[in-house]
Amino acid sequence: MTIHELEVNVLHPHAITPAKAVADLEVVALRHRAVRHPYLEALADGHLPDPSWALADFARQYQGYSSSFPRFLTAVISRLEKPAHRQALLANLMEESGQYDDGELALLENHGIASEWIVSVPHPELFHRFRLAVAGDDDDGEVALEVECWRETLLALLGQASGAEAVGMLGLGTEFIVPTIYQPFLRAIAHHGGLAPHDTVFFPLHTLVDDAHQLALRQIAIDFAATEGGRADLAKGMHKALALRDSFWSWLHERARSAPCAWPAESRTWHQARP
Repeated sequence: MTIHELEVNVLHPHAITPAKAVADLEVVALRHRAVRHPYLEALADGHLPDPSWALADFARQYQGYSSSFPRFLTAVISRLEKPAHRQALLANLMEESGQYDDGELALLENHGIASEWIVSVPHPELFHRFRLAVAGDDDDGEVALEVECWRETLLALLGQASGAEAVGMLGLGTEFIVPTIYQPFLRAIAHHGGLAPHDTVFFPLHTLVDDAHQLALRQIAIDFAATEGGRADLAKGMHKALALRDSFWSWLHERARSAPCAWPAESRTWHQARP
């Protein structure tokens, strides 16, 4: 089934169940260029003039987005009318602040993630830890215009959105794709070498335990998908968030391809990259 056919089914109020409508939107999201962007593969495989510089540049720039994620989540909560929906996302907000249940901690321990690395450490601080390790600086000064535009546009869209559209943006268009889009960064980190697991824990954490975030947002999305208008708003919000991320990846890709590099132009693998 093509992407167009999936979305036609999603928007038809009687063709499929709400759960199937959300599942089809998830398929559309995973096929979006924001998830399959050439920047992600180039960084993961080291097919850039200076992969180490590119990974450090990502760390510096993405921090401006990561640091605002609790604001995005709070904005979505403010758009929800049902107490059960708000309560579900308040639990997600607690996890963003570094609070986990025993089951999550046991899962993480089994994957080599020590609880003392993450408990009571807000997720933006975990990313900042990664930025310090890979970029070697702690400059929290002026944020790049492209980063500011991304986060401020997303915040503005969330603030004006219906509940369904807001869930489409932060659920289907963001949280649902996180385990997939962070895999290339895990590969890049592995190729980079010299980075301690304590310093890069942000990424495996989000690929291992974001199930709770996804399940909560998916169930809320299913509730909204019971109506034609809700389905349309979910799809609209999802596409808005994906388009913003696609634009950000393209900007980073262009920067990475024109990076200052001490190696010859043909040096395009991790083992040739500048230390």
